[in-house]
Amino acid sequence: MRIIALDIGAGTEDVLLYDDSRELEDCVKMVLPSPSLVYGKKTRYYTRLQTDLFIKGETIGGGRFVDAAKRHLAKGLRVVMTENAAYSVRNSLEEVKNQGFEIVLGEEPPKDFKGETLQIQEVNFNILLHFLDQFEEDITDVEATAIAVQDHGAPRNNLSNRRSRIDEMKKRLADYPELESLAYSGDEVPNHFIRMNSAVKSSRRQLPEAQTIVMDTSIAAILGCLEDPKVKTSRTVLAANIGNEHTTASIVSERKVLALLEHHTSLLPPPKLEALLKAFSRGEVKDDSVFREGGHGAFYIREPTKLPKIDIVAVTGPNRARLQETRIEAHFAAPAGDMMMTGPTGLIRAARAKLGK
Repeated sequence: MRIIALDIGAGTEDVLLYDDSRELEDCVKMVLPSPSLVYGKKTRYYTRLQTDLFIKGETIGGGRFVDAAKRHLAKGLRVVMTENAAYSVRNSLEEVKNQGFEIVLGEEPPKDFKGETLQIQEVNFNILLHFLDQFEEDITDVEATAIAVQDHGAPRNNLSNRRSRIDEMKKRLADYPELESLAYSGDEVPNHFIRMNSAVKSSRRQLPEAQTIVMDTSIAAILGCLEDPKVKTSRTVLAANIGNEHTTASIVSERKVLALLEHHTSLLPPPKLEALLKAFSRGEVKDDSVFREGGHGAFYIREPTKLPKIDIVAVTGPNRARLQETRIEAHFAAPAGDMMMTGPTGLIRAARAKLGK
């Protein structure tokens, strides 16, 4: 069985070509600059040229790319975007327009446009196909593609996308309390998850024979923590992904999710992070208090007063070192011996569960 996994974050795109006929450590692995980083550089190039810019293509993660596009506007230059591309800025097109971007229907710029065109694409298996072919590795025969992106979802019914995001996780875990249930097969993705749907369409266009599974980056990373050899032998785990934007944590006992929380990393200096995780493990974190602080929320599937003792705290993510400034004794997860493969390893676990393998 072969699966190609892409974990697309703010800084890197982590790739794992899983092949169950090999040891996991022997599978092809790559850590590449994220699409957001790449298109941010391309946008800055056009800014130096002092030319207007027409952007079309997929919905991608904003980050450095959107920062560069805003600086392009600040120079008095024009930025015109198709609707799909514009969702890379914000999940509300009205908000995108209010920031000074022009949005057009279709894939052509306005008739009065005189600048350059930039086509953006987040999932690019064709590039990987041509590169890996030089090493006699073929990805056209993979059984599945597994892709992790962060997607808040478009606002619905005047509900905060922070609230709708955590509510969606709670709903799916109530039916099946394992992290694998937070992965979607291509046809399951709700319409309001615009970036995830864009990834599915792109994957199917390039590798039409493969099944597509998508998942949130934070959840994929937590699931990958559970594949670490030391974590696997522990009964109850507090697993946390301390990312660039989100800090997501879950209490998992014998693979069953007992609780989950999500906050914004920028709002959690080490002392506050320590206090939050300790309170969470004691069953004392309130959903509304996290939301009022600017986070997404928290929920307990098991009665908080009946939570088992935490056997190990497993952590991953680019800001995991924050826990070294606390009194929490944490294990830095490294499935397949590589922390950067935590997300892809979680994706492989989720894909195999979805495929019944």
